[in-house]
Amino acid sequence: MTAMNACLLEEWGGSLSTESVPEPEPGPGEVRVDVRACGVTRTIENAIGGGLDDDPDLTPRIPGHEFAGVVDAVGDGVSGVQPGDRVLSYFYLTCGDCDACRRGDTNQCTDFGGWYGVNCDGAYAERAVLPASNVLALPDGASFLEGAIATDGLATPLHVCRRTDVSDADTVLVIGAAGRIGIHLSQLAALRGARVLAADVDDDRLEHVDAATNDAVEPIDARGGDFADRLREATDGDGPTVVVDTVGNIETLEDAWNALAMGGQIVTLTTHHERSFAPPLKEFVVREASIVGSRYATKEDVVRAARLLADGRIDPVVTERVGLEDVPDVHERIRNGESYGMVVLEP
Repeated sequence: MTAMNACLLEEWGGSLSTESVPEPEPGPGEVRVDVRACGVTRTIENAIGGGLDDDPDLTPRIPGHEFAGVVDAVGDGVSGVQPGDRVLSYFYLTCGDCDACRRGDTNQCTDFGGWYGVNCDGAYAERAVLPASNVLALPDGASFLEGAIATDGLATPLHVCRRTDVSDADTVLVIGAAGRIGIHLSQLAALRGARVLAADVDDDRLEHVDAATNDAVEPIDARGGDFADRLREATDGDGPTVVVDTVGNIETLEDAWNALAMGGQIVTLTTHHERSFAPPLKEFVVREASIVGSRYATKEDVVRAARLLADGRIDPVVTERVGLEDVPDVHERIRNGESYGMVVLEP
């Protein structure tokens, strides 16, 4: 049996280790991919901590879902995908048969099978097996690195902008702008004509935002008890019309809500357990405001995101490229709040 290197998690909440493991074989309806680039991200850290599913029967597990590569082999019954195809991955394990899947809203699948890299082994490895239905074509002109970014780091912001219909009439506040979601969302909202306030809480992170975005994106420090006042000041008293929360800090959310424009929307992406944000119902009516949950992205969003990167309309922002042996250390830094931006594994 052929061996390969991979990052292995023995139990939820534990640490990763780099091991030699048997190379997986694709079963019926599955595809094996030679992994060329995979995001090492906070979303995966949340999964490693048991934030998506903490069933002990699912470990040991190879995590990782934000990846692109080349098809290496296909299992029985697979059509439309063949060895040599350049592909990127879809995170959700969906049924393909429910009403949501049939109309293209794959992120709303009602017979949801879990998450790639959580309910089955993922892509922190030299090669990865996944259902053929989770393989999407990497557009011509898109690099593997751009494909890895597109799978979540840009597809999620694209879905947010579609849900909220971000346009040149909006002022968009991005909370956690230095992260991979935040930095690409800031670019995308600006591309759609919006004015963007890119908020973070550390000088280095704010400098990173400033360096990676254009003049339509304005870094803003979210630290301090006067954040709501500074948001009003920055918007001539009107407040942001769209607030996107990528962090889940309740105090920052409260400041954003207090400064929110009439008719404004707060969008949350975070799935942290036991965090609650609930303004009085009267306030929703008085300002005709709304709080919206945005759930990952559709398969169409993922491919569109890759095209945006391939066409050069969005710049891929990567802070570090690493090998498999470096991934455990990167996750320790993420866990300790010492890492930001997009780290990419190139096995």
